[in-house]
Amino acid sequence: MVRDENKPQAAIVGSAGEHLVLSKLLIKNFIAALAPEYTKSYDIIVLNKDGNSSFPIQVKSSYNSNYGWILSQKNEEEIKNLFYAFVDFQSSEEEPDIYIMKSSLVAKLVFVSHQIYLKVPGKKGQKHNDTNMRRLAFDFKKTWQNTPDLTKYLDKNEIAFLDKYSDGWLNEYKNAWHLLKN
Repeated sequence: MVRDENKPQAAIVGSAGEHLVLSKLLIKNFIAALAPEYTKSYDIIVLNKDGNSSFPIQVKSSYNSNYGWILSQKNEEEIKNLFYAFVDFQSSEEEPDIYIMKSSLVAKLVFVSHQIYLKVPGKKGQKHNDTNMRRLAFDFKKTWQNTPDLTKYLDKNEIAFLDKYSDGWLNEYKNAWHLLKN
């Protein structure tokens, strides 16, 4: 497989996302620092400006992706006080988008979308295998747009989930720094 010369390596994209979020936090008067390398579950530790409240942030970055961010089964578990910052680098030229969400919402989205993945058959009608990989999508409904009659596989709550988290659902989380405790 030939690597796209213009696309940065995944580790570079991840690091760029962490530093971008860190700089945004600092300019917003948070006391923040990168967590030590290989810290489990988060990338940045944040104190409010008074120093009496702290919380971690997990940064997930994607580069020129139409699908969203790759997560894992561990992201189905809510972590108290954890926030996520999802960074979307459309290209090296455009200003990236940052979406801020609570761990509880991410856990729900990742869990429900994976349950739907397991219920809906693949392109050739085969059953999907369970894996540790999960995804936070820009548009969960679009993922299944080519599947005829989803009501054969999904219940009304799962159909409602796809409708609610379809194109545009992320807009309320774009630059939602107000969700962080300051």
